[in-house]
Amino acid sequence: MAKPADAEMTTPDPPRRIPVWLSWTITIVFAVLFTYPLWVGIGNAVGYPQTIWAHYHLGINPVGWVLLIVGVLTAPVMFVCCLLLGRSRGALVRALIYAAGLCVVSAVLASLAIAPSFINFIA
Repeated sequence: MAKPADAEMTTPDPPRRIPVWLSWTITIVFAVLFTYPLWVGIGNAVGYPQTIWAHYHLGINPVGWVLLIVGVLTAPVMFVCCLLLGRSRGALVRALIYAAGLCVVSAVLASLAIAPSFINFIA
């Protein structure tokens, strides 16, 4: 009796999961790296209005506050996105996703740093 064609096909091996300790290590290392842009955003949101007031006795208009709040929220939002995208992936891919997210955060914060030269957000 001949074997059916389906019986000869091999089933793929289930994907290997990375160890839990490695997953946590990658996440914690990148969480620490993501805290620097977070604190930079918080420092800008707290210090910039005080500096403008101290030097010029002026305030920040709503566009300036939006830019400062975006600077604070960029790092945690991107970290959560990378965390969700990196689930059920290998260790290298997960680390690369976190690294790409960190690059995006840096690019956004750099563009926010040069925004005052293009947008007048001092009231």
